[in-house]
Amino acid sequence: MDWFRMYGEFANDPKVQMMPEAMQRRLVMLFCLQCSNGIETFHETERETYIAFALRISQAELAETKELFMRKEFINSDWTLCNWDKRQYASDSSTARVRRHREKSKQANETHGTFQERSSNALEQNRTDTEQIEQKKTTPAARVPSVSAQDLAALGVEEQTAQEFLAVRKRKRSPLTELALAGIRREAAALGWSLEAALKKCIERGWQGFDASWVQNQARASPARQSNSQRIADWNAELRDVLTEGHRPMEIDMGVIDASR
Repeated sequence: MDWFRMYGEFANDPKVQMMPEAMQRRLVMLFCLQCSNGIETFHETERETYIAFALRISQAELAETKELFMRKEFINSDWTLCNWDKRQYASDSSTARVRRHREKSKQANETHGTFQERSSNALEQNRTDTEQIEQKKTTPAARVPSVSAQDLAALGVEEQTAQEFLAVRKRKRSPLTELALAGIRREAAALGWSLEAALKKCIERGWQGFDASWVQNQARASPARQSNSQRIADWNAELRDVLTEGHRPMEIDMGVIDASR
């Protein structure tokens, strides 16, 4: 696409801004014609006809325009623009830019091809960092072996507990590895728990791992709760015996129970 330099001074130049807007537009149109093909490429005998058509004006309006533009030194008598080459650089030519871009791309491709040919015969340590990074991306990571239900059974874990705990890990997309299992066993041992008990607690709470600090308070309270449950069970058993044998009220640890009530 052809283009030309449009300087900011166009908006403030008295020579331009004192003209009617129609004349300002015609000046810009002349810039476009010069940029596209070059006004000098129009045949001299037909030049004004072409310009009048491009500007969409009559011959009378064209004559008026030419007189004004020559007086302001925008154009020469043959309609070519004054100072065009001074204000527009040869490097602005799109044709030249495209040619340079293609030549640069061609050289880059040739250089890349030569480099690939050399690198294919080079030793491993001579490869570029980029190539090594790309290879790491495409090389699958070494798979870490996971612990199976059979492995947990060998450690004294019931099959159902093992299967359910592995299912919890699977839902969380975290296979049970030897390292993770070692951590669970260590934390369970800190509480004096078996691996079976620790895994059951994980299943109940939906944990994928186990930490002694999560259940320390519960662990300390457990003996008291177990003792209370046992005493209540003993009391219930004695009460059943009393009712069954038809005994009268008897005293037990919690006080006097009146069987007649």
